[in-house]
Amino acid sequence: METASVKTNYLLNLINTVSGLLFPLITFPYASRILMADGIGTFQFFDTTIGYILIITSLGIPLYAVRAVAKVRDNPVERSKTATEILILHALLTIAAYLCVFIVACTVSRIKADIPLFLIVSASLFFTAIGAQWFYQAIEDFKYITIRSVLVKIAAAAALFIFVKTKSDLLWYAAVNTGATVGNNLFNFFRLRKYISFKGFGLRELHPGKHLGRSLKVFPLNLIISVYLLLDVQMLGYLNTEASIGYYTAATKLTKMSLGIVTALGAVLLPRFSHLVHQKREAEFKDLGNKAISFTAALTLPMTAGLILLAEPIILTFSGSGYRPSILTLQIIAPITFFIGFSSFIGMQILYPLGKENLVIAATAAGAAVNVALNFLLIPPFAQYGAAASTLAAECTVMASALIMGREYLPFSFLSRQNFNYLVGTLIMGAAVWLISRWEAEPWKILVTAIPSGVCIYFGYLALCRDHFIKVGKEMLTGSK
Repeated sequence: METASVKTNYLLNLINTVSGLLFPLITFPYASRILMADGIGTFQFFDTTIGYILIITSLGIPLYAVRAVAKVRDNPVERSKTATEILILHALLTIAAYLCVFIVACTVSRIKADIPLFLIVSASLFFTAIGAQWFYQAIEDFKYITIRSVLVKIAAAAALFIFVKTKSDLLWYAAVNTGATVGNNLFNFFRLRKYISFKGFGLRELHPGKHLGRSLKVFPLNLIISVYLLLDVQMLGYLNTEASIGYYTAATKLTKMSLGIVTALGAVLLPRFSHLVHQKREAEFKDLGNKAISFTAALTLPMTAGLILLAEPIILTFSGSGYRPSILTLQIIAPITFFIGFSSFIGMQILYPLGKENLVIAATAAGAAVNVALNFLLIPPFAQYGAAASTLAAECTVMASALIMGREYLPFSFLSRQNFNYLVGTLIMGAAVWLISRWEAEPWKILVTAIPSGVCIYFGYLALCRDHFIKVGKEMLTGSK
């Protein structure tokens, strides 16, 4: 089937990502001031618990399915058959997910204290199963993904301002957040009719069980990733307080917003790399890999510097003065933007499409082990600061392990003049942003001055260096080639 270029898909997915960044930029400052740190922490604890159940019971299907469908996307019959089999398997596993929900609701005291909230959040399990987000990613239908996502986010933002008025409206806050997932997946489910046809095969030819063993190979990777993506919040809840979760969430939410711009490229490249590997187009694979790693460096270096230098005005502007403990938390955790950007690219866009998931699992397991050990040591005495330090150490470990173990398969080099320019540009930009951050003014005034200034200085320097991506950016904006 015909697909758009990587540039077009990235631009579309970037629009989707930016809308995803704007949604919490608009809604989180409002919600955090109304629900306060303990309210946000309670919701985050419940949401993280459902996240664990989803990861455990989906058995690696979302990640496996992208690669499986991407390989056969040009064959309508095989594409339909593969997608139908995976949908049936995922639906059956969702029954097990709700069994887990019942057990947790009956046995965990913190969940039993507010079962209605837990049940609202758990609705995402069913709709994630039928939503088949992996299918649209595999066929690279990013135009649809972007339009659908933007519309749902606008509706969710409006609902938040309408229904969340006081601290007692935590159930409404959960309903709005879960409703965004429900809306996205309902649209996905009904649109599948455009791509999936039951002509060419019968019910007896469907074998959903064959995908179980294949997805189980990916499952350890999903499970281990979840350990250090979700365990921080869980361990803060058990070893500290809901307030510490709220402070930690405020910092990590802002970091994840920046990461979204980088991972927008990863979502585009995974199906494309899988397709290139399947067709044995090695030269294109290598060329695209080199461009992608430089692009990752171009984004993550200045983002990391900006988050560290502007942590105080960022937190005070978007979360309020009641979240001052989040400032140092953000400064500690900010470098994960760089580490995750690179480790995600190496693992999920290079090694995984090449079928080297064992290397990805090993690197991720090393990071998870570091994270769990440090969480036990650092969270009790240092709360959210300890969780941030543990996450930083874990992500550094994952990147280093992936580089060392997968070096013979990596079609790129870190040491290039282009990447050196990104480092120099970041240092120049950082000096200017630091000077602006010393200005005694309202936090929002510092941000609206420092961010545009930093962006102009950084990209101005790259323009002087005649950077490749400045040229590509002009082409994307003007439509020229």
